Amino acid sequence: MLMQRINMFVELKTLYSEIEAQILVSLLKDRNIESIIDKDDAGGMHPHLQATEGVKVLVKKEDYDIAKSILEKTNDNLPSWRCKNCNEVHEGQFLVCWNCGESKY
Repeated sequence: MLMQRINMFVELKTLYSEIEAQILVSLLKDRNIESIIDKDDAGGMHPHLQATEGVKVLVKKEDYDIAKSILEKTNDNLPSWRCKNCNEVHEGQFLVCWNCGESKY
């Protein structure tokens, strides 16, 4: 039954961490789009796998186009930011510095 439910979903975006994925899921939920997080970190025993393998946000196939549109509009409105730890510049949609792992906030 669970496998049938997962097959109804398609990947919207792969993110760096579960925190970023939760933010996106919340954004979609506010717009009445059901989404789920797919991650392989051995039940939390190996959280470093989130950084190497990524965390996927999945949406229903029928909601994919509208979810993608929401994601693109959100990304377009975010200003770039500079990491306070290593001074690397990032596009606004990224919440974690790719260079040193420091959080945007």
